Amino acid sequence: MTPERARRAVAEALSAAFERVTGIRRLVQVVEPHDASFGDLSTQIALEAAGGLGMNPGKLARELAESADLPADIVGRISVAGHGFLNMTFSDSYLDSYAFELGTDGLLGFLPRASGAGRALVEYVSSNPTGPLSVGHCRQAVLGEAIARLLEATGWKVEREYYFNDAGRQTALLGESLAARYFTLAGTPMPVPEGGYQGGYISEWAGDLLASRPGLSWPGDSEVFTSYARDRAMDLIVSDLSLLGIVFDRFFNESSLVPVAAAAALERLSSVNTGEGSLVYENPPGSGKMWLRLTALGRPEDRVVRRENGMFTYRMPDMAYHLDKFARGYDLLVDIFGSDHLDTSRDVTAALEALLGREEVSRRLKIVLHQFVTLLREGRKVKMSTRSANFVTLRELVEEVGSADVTRYLFLTRRAEAHMDFDLELAARQSDENPVYYVQYAHARICGILGTAAAGGIEPPAALSGFAGRLSDPAERKLIRLLELVPCRVISAADALEPQRITELLAEIATAFHSFYQKIRVVDPAERELSSARLLLCRACRNVIRDLLGILSVEAPERM
Repeated sequence: MTPERARRAVAEALSAAFERVTGIRRLVQVVEPHDASFGDLSTQIALEAAGGLGMNPGKLARELAESADLPADIVGRISVAGHGFLNMTFSDSYLDSYAFELGTDGLLGFLPRASGAGRALVEYVSSNPTGPLSVGHCRQAVLGEAIARLLEATGWKVEREYYFNDAGRQTALLGESLAARYFTLAGTPMPVPEGGYQGGYISEWAGDLLASRPGLSWPGDSEVFTSYARDRAMDLIVSDLSLLGIVFDRFFNESSLVPVAAAAALERLSSVNTGEGSLVYENPPGSGKMWLRLTALGRPEDRVVRRENGMFTYRMPDMAYHLDKFARGYDLLVDIFGSDHLDTSRDVTAALEALLGREEVSRRLKIVLHQFVTLLREGRKVKMSTRSANFVTLRELVEEVGSADVTRYLFLTRRAEAHMDFDLELAARQSDENPVYYVQYAHARICGILGTAAAGGIEPPAALSGFAGRLSDPAERKLIRLLELVPCRVISAADALEPQRITELLAEIATAFHSFYQKIRVVDPAERELSSARLLLCRACRNVIRDLLGILSVEAPERM
C-alpha cells in the first residue's frame, strides 16, 4: 500500500466517524505532526468543528477516537492530546511492509499521481539570443529542469519550451555590434552602437563571418549580420545548456508572433471594457501610441504596448505568447523568470485575467520567480569572466566547479525566492560540509555495505517474512518512519513547484542514515537473519536516495 492510499484510508475512516458522531458529512484532513513524538498522523478536526457544534473540543476528539473504525493494518494506536488533537501512530506491520517493498522495488512506484496531473508546459531560461548564458541563467536552467522532472515524477506529461526573443531591439543591436567588429577587422572601423555588445565572443564571430563572407556592406546586409549573430548566439546557448544535460522540446520564436499574433492580441484586449473605458487606449490622440489601462486592473500604472512607429513593446508579444500557450490546451503552464520580471509578469497576468477570467488563469498558470546569484570565494564576491564582457557565464561556472552535478545540486539547496550565495570553495570541497557530497557519500556507503555483506554471503531477505517484526531498535524505526514520509513530501514539492524541498529531504535522510549506521551494527555474522533485515532497510534507504537524486538529475555514485 502506498503512503498516499494509507492516508486516504485513515481520512475516510475519520470522516465516517465524524458523520456518526455529529450527523454531518465532512472530509477530515490528516497531516504529518510538527513533532514526530506525537505520532505519524494528526488531525485537528475536533478543534475546528467543536465551536460550530457547541461541543467541547476534547470531548468531541474522544468520541471520534472511540467511534473511528481505523484500518488495523495501517494504524496501531490513536490518542487524544492537548485540547482536542487526534494523533495516530502507524502499525508496525504497515511500516514493515512499506519498507520491504521500498527496498525491493524502489521509490518511484510509490509516488502517487498528482491531483489533476495532465499535460504541462514548463518555460524556462528564455534568455535573449545575444550571447552566452550567465550564472543567473544557470540558476534558472537548473530550477526549471528540476521542476519539469519533479512534475514528470508525479504523473505529469511535461514539455519543455524556450521562448526565443528574436524580434526585439536587443537582437538588432547584437547584429549591429557584430557588424562594427566585422568592419573593424576588415580595416574600415565602425563604432560599436550605444548599448551594444562588447564581449570577446562578438570579435570571434566577426572573424568567422569575415572569413566565410567577405565584402558585406552596411546597412545593406544588416539582416545577414543579425541572423548570423542570432544563430551563433543560439548555438552557444544550446551548447551551454548541454553542460547541464538540458534539452528543450521546443524553441518558440517571438518573430512568429510579430506582428500578426501581437496585433490580434491587442485587438482582443481592445474589446475589453473596464468600466473606465476600453482596456486599450491611444494617447496622445492620433499618435498611434497605444496604452494598456492596467490601473483599471489593479496595477500601479498603465503601460505602452505599441509605439508611435507601430512597433510593439515587449509586453505585447509576451501577452500574445501566453494566449498561444493557453490555446494549446495544457492543463498547467509554468513560467520561470528572474525577479527582475516581477512587474512584467504581473502586468501580463492581469491582462490575461481580463481576457480569460481570473479563475482560469489562476488554475492553469503558475509563475516562479527566482532571485539573483552572487559567487563567493573565501567569503568575497568574485568575478571570473574571461570570454565575456562583464558577467560570469554558465560555462565558466560549471568549468570552475568541475561538476555539473555539484552545480545543479547547490543551486537547488535554496528556495527560488531567496538570494543565492554560491560558494566556489564549498562546491569544490569533498567533505560533509558540501551538501551534495554528504548525500552522495551516504549512497556510496550503503552500496559498500551491501557489497561487503554479499561477499560474506549475507543478502537482504527475498520475502516479507524475513523482514517483518525483526527491526525494533529506535534508530531503525525512526529511519523507517522517515522513509514512509518521502512519497507525500515529493508530491508536496511538486504541487508547490519547490524542488529545494527534495534537497532538504535528501539531507534529512542522509543524516538519519549516518546516525543509524553509527548506532547499529548492520552486519553481524552471529545474527544473520537480523543482519539480513537491516540490509533490507539499508537498501530501501539507498533506493530512495538514488531515486530522489535522479529527480534532480544528479548522479548516485556507488563508490567515492
